[in-house]
Amino acid sequence: MQQPEGTNAPAQDGTEDGTRDDARTIRALWAEMARGWAAGDAALFAASFAEDCDFTTVRGDKPPGRTGIAAGHDALFHGPYAGTVLDTRVVAVRFLRPDLATVEAESTITAPDGQPLTTTHALAVVERTAEGHWLISAFHNMIPAPRPAQQDPDSKDSTVDEPTAARPRLRHLAIVARDPEKLAEFYSSVFAMELFHRDPDGSCFLSDGYLSLALIKHQLDGETPVGFNHFGFHIEDTAATTEALVAAGTPKPAERFTNRPFAEYRAMDPEGNWFDLSEHGFGGPRPPSDSTGA
Repeated sequence: MQQPEGTNAPAQDGTEDGTRDDARTIRALWAEMARGWAAGDAALFAASFAEDCDFTTVRGDKPPGRTGIAAGHDALFHGPYAGTVLDTRVVAVRFLRPDLATVEAESTITAPDGQPLTTTHALAVVERTAEGHWLISAFHNMIPAPRPAQQDPDSKDSTVDEPTAARPRLRHLAIVARDPEKLAEFYSSVFAMELFHRDPDGSCFLSDGYLSLALIKHQLDGETPVGFNHFGFHIEDTAATTEALVAAGTPKPAERFTNRPFAEYRAMDPEGNWFDLSEHGFGGPRPPSDSTGA
C-alpha cells in the first residue's frame, strides 16, 4: 500500500522513505508539468527535466535532453493536443539515497470537451542537484498493453492455443466511421469492449484485452471510404518481417509519421490491402472480466 506523503516508512531496501519536504518537492515536478501542459508552454513543461534527461516516449523515441523534450511537446501543443489538459498522479516515490529516488506516475490527457484521450504510465528517476534542486534525470513513458484473460494450461476446454512468441499476432482492426463515438458505444454496450483512447479529431480506440479496434473519424473532404480500412500485426522483429515481405514481392514497409503511438510501420499484401506492423503492440487495457487478475 502506498504510504501517505511525508511518512518515513522503511522502503523495500531498508532505507528511509525520504523526508516530507523532499517528497513534496518531487511531486511538485509533476504538478509543474501539468501547469506547463495546460498553458501550452513547452519550456515550462520541460523545466522539470534535467538538461541531459534520458527521456523515452510511448513510441520508443528518445528526444535529446530537455531541449528535445521541449521541442517535441511544443509540436504537440500546437498540433494534436492543442487545448488539452494533463492530469498527473504520482503513485509512489521511493528513495534509493537521500539525493536519488524513483517515481511511478500516471497521466491522463483530456480533450477540451472533457473527454479523456489516453492514459500513460511512467517510471522516472529523480536526482537532487549540487544546488539542491530535484530534477528528473530519466523518464520512461508507456501505454499499458492489454492482458488476455488467463486460462488454465491444463484445461481440456481450451480450443485456441496462444501463438508462440516468434509468430506475428493479428492484434488490430481499423474501421473508418461517420460517427466513431456512437459506434464505440455500440461495441462497448453489446460486446463489452473498453474504450481506452480518443484522438482529438473524435477517433476512438477500443480493446477486448486481446485485439484493439480503431474507429477512425471519416473526413468529409477526404477520399478514404467509410468501412473496413486496415488491420495490424504485433511482431517481434521489424527487420526480419521487412525482409520476409520484400522476399514475397511486396513493397518495403514505410515508417508511419503519426502522433498515434500504436503502430510504427505500414505495409501491404500482394492485392494492395494495407496493414500495420508494431513491435510494442497496439495499446489498451485488460478486459473487464480480467480486472481482478493479479
